[in-house]
Amino acid sequence: MRIEKVKAQLEKQKLDGIIITDKINWRYLTGFTGSNGWLVITENSTKLFVDGRYTEQASLQTNNIEVIEASSWSDIGSVLGSIVKNKRIGFEQQTISYEKFLLLNQLMRTNLSELIPTMNLVETLRMIKSESEIVALRKAAAIADKTLTDILPLLSAGMTEIDVANEIDYRSKKNGSEGPAFETIVASGTRTALPHGHASQKIIKDNELIMIDFGTIYKGYYSDITRTMAFGSVDQKIKTIYVKLLAAQEKAIANLQLNQPLAEIDQLVRKELASSDLDAFFSHDLGHGIGLSCHEFPAIAKTEKMTLQKNMTFTIEPGVYLPNQFGIRIEDDILINENGKAEVLTKFPKNWSIIQ
Repeated sequence: MRIEKVKAQLEKQKLDGIIITDKINWRYLTGFTGSNGWLVITENSTKLFVDGRYTEQASLQTNNIEVIEASSWSDIGSVLGSIVKNKRIGFEQQTISYEKFLLLNQLMRTNLSELIPTMNLVETLRMIKSESEIVALRKAAAIADKTLTDILPLLSAGMTEIDVANEIDYRSKKNGSEGPAFETIVASGTRTALPHGHASQKIIKDNELIMIDFGTIYKGYYSDITRTMAFGSVDQKIKTIYVKLLAAQEKAIANLQLNQPLAEIDQLVRKELASSDLDAFFSHDLGHGIGLSCHEFPAIAKTEKMTLQKNMTFTIEPGVYLPNQFGIRIEDDILINENGKAEVLTKFPKNWSIIQ
């Protein structure tokens, strides 16, 4: 079914075929989870080129796909040349390496073919989740929630940020995650002002903020959650800004509706923050798609024209970062369900919290 949807897109874009080089995209389309390969889809055939490490794996993981063992570019080129001859073939401009592009471009010229860049052709299909994908995303979110529940009682002054990050990674695997979704972020004190302040050897102290941003993976599907909490007593200014940021996030979620341009969601939050002169300290997009990768198409950004559709999943994660002072981010994973309503998948509490 997914391959057929790609073929329909090829027809719309007047392409005779496409070469898929993004490993997440070929996993989505075929089930193959290997790290090296070429997936070639035309109107009449679907061929997956893999090296000898993956021949058996690819055969086991795929159905109705011709698996071709190819240990070198010459092996691929000898088969691919006849497939692309005198045709318009798309390629994924965002993920192909320059080295592969040069090889492919030369092959196309030799075979009097035209190489056409494509943008988000498969990613647009991935954007709308199936029932089984949603089940996996719910589970990934539940693992993240449980991990946060497990980790908070373990926190104490004197631990380093890396100590906490390691505990999160360990506990999330114990709870069923296939691994960290990305390098776990733990930042404390003034380091919370760094939007992606990766865990360091800084010692966590009493009476400062701590920001935790991590994700889990279940059956290949990701969660992504951020919570910012006080580690003891902190300045009232921090709580005041936290409450305003949380109100903006919750308003954005409450106002989500079908066919709403994603740019409007981002702009709503910025308008809310502007009422408290905080918008200048919100330095990134409001969110991103989430699924087989942690950051996927589309972005919830002020220039994104894509609209909300049923079974889309994405994050809403506004942040305020005051340089050399502190930063706050609150992030949840959202599903637009079959009824067109917004459902928050990550359920760990996000009211102002003080860890004693």
